[in-house]
Order: sequence, then C-alpha cells, then structure tokens
Amino acid sequence: MTDQPVVYMNGEYKPLGEANISVLDQGFLLGDAVFDVVSAWQGTIFRLDAHLDRFEDSLRATRLTPSLDRAGWREAIIETARRNNLQDASIRFIATRGVSTQVVADPRVNEPTEIVWAAPYVFLADEAGRAKGVRLMISHLRGFSPDTLDPRYKCVNRLHFQLAKIEALEAGYDDVIWLDQNGHVAEGPASNLFVVKNGVLHTPGEGVLRGITRQVFIDLAGRAGVEVRECSLSAFDLFSADEIFTTSTAGGALPVREVSGRPLKNAAPGPITSRLDSLYWEIRKTGEDGTPVYA
Repeated sequence: MTDQPVVYMNGEYKPLGEANISVLDQGFLLGDAVFDVVSAWQGTIFRLDAHLDRFEDSLRATRLTPSLDRAGWREAIIETARRNNLQDASIRFIATRGVSTQVVADPRVNEPTEIVWAAPYVFLADEAGRAKGVRLMISHLRGFSPDTLDPRYKCVNRLHFQLAKIEALEAGYDDVIWLDQNGHVAEGPASNLFVVKNGVLHTPGEGVLRGITRQVFIDLAGRAGVEVRECSLSAFDLFSADEIFTTSTAGGALPVREVSGRPLKNAAPGPITSRLDSLYWEIRKTGEDGTPVYA
C-alpha cells in the first residue's frame, strides 16, 4: 500500500509523483504513442484480451517495438490494478516511441517508454446525464480520413478531439460527435454511436475506432433479438432517431436526449437502450469474459 497511486513505468512500479518521462520523449514532443484503456468492475478486468489485440495492432501499424510482450503487458496491467487496491478501475496502458537526443529522429529506431496507470472507475457522464440522457453537438470539425490517419489507430494524438470537445462545452453541450469527410456520422472523442429507428439498431461501420464496448453491444443486441445494421448515417438520421446512445469503456451505454438543438421525440433512455445497458451490466457483474485482478 502507498499514499500515492502506483504507476508501472519501464519495468518498475513507482509512486505517481516519481513516474516522469523525459522532455525528449517522442510521445511528449510529437504525440508519437499508442494506448488502450481497460476497465475493472468488482475486481474483474473486462475483455482484456480484446483490448490487447487492438493494442498490438496499433503497435504493429506504427512500428513500435516495446520490450514487453503480450504476457508482459497483461501482467503489468493486472499488477498495477492490484497494487492500487482497486476493485472498480480504469486502467490505461501506453507505449511511446521513446527518448531521442536527435533533433530530427529516425522513427524506425526506438526504445519505447512503457506506462500503465490505474485510477478509480470513471463514467463519461454524471449521474443525471446517465439517468436522463446527455446533449450532443455535431462539431464543424471532421473526423480523420483513413488516408490521413486511420481512426483504427488508437493513438495519443488528441488535439483534434480536444478542440471539438471545447467547442461543444463552450456551446453548452455535454459532449461532441463529428462527421467523416463524406458527411456521414463517425464517432465522439471517447465513444462510438448507436441509433435506434423503428426497432432496428444502426451504427457507423466505417471510419471509426474499433470500439471493444461497441462490439459488446452489437453482440448483446443479437442476444436480445434486436436487429443491428452497420451502415452510413447522416445528421438527419440522428435528428429523426427514436433513441440514440453512445458506448465506451467508461460506462457502457450513455443515453442521448438531444443532438445539436434537436430533442429526440422519445424520452431517454429508450427501451432498447435500457435493455442493452442492463444486459451489459449483468455481464460485468457476473465477470463474464473477465480477468480477475485478485486471483
């Protein structure tokens, strides 16, 4: 036990105040890093292997070669949660391209900085927002095109996201979503989007992050007998929807009650949103597809 949170960094477990990176780290200087986030609930980490799969894909795609292998990352994630004595936690793991003393560094040569830190579980919205729905704004900023930066890279380049979030908050909304380069609905800074119309669940299928929780809800819809269509959606589809919700590691399904000044015609959360969210929390509580922290 310690008075400070414990962070894993480059093979050591350190108090948070001692877990520092160099000002020459390429993650700091260039945003050259990838990450992922898992959550633990009641002492069980949910779909850790799926998150590790996605993380390894980002590592390969960015040609990052950390010293930790998959088993090493798994152990560091579990041990970091354990050392922080957390039952319900959000656990982030990061690999940067590391330190270079060259002003213009060769990105093929790297010794990544490896970090795992855990914090108490975080919801994307407060209790009122989760109960009655949040207000989303469609940003004027567009999502990245796959020929610029494929959204499947889960990387730390977040300035674009931050600017969109600021725009929404300054306008009095709770969160933001954006469209892709073709004007189709994409995603939000930390969530995927689902739309219910006439009992059918729709979600963008291209140009979005491969959300682990997104896939969970697609699977749960199958269990519940709800048809799912991965398809292109426009802003009009949001404005005329029966229900809308977002999904993320930070809280499962988050109902939406308004999009860019258009209140949904039905109260949030709608029946399909509520049903799928209940199923989600059932599997979280039972530990299905989970990895125990305190085995």
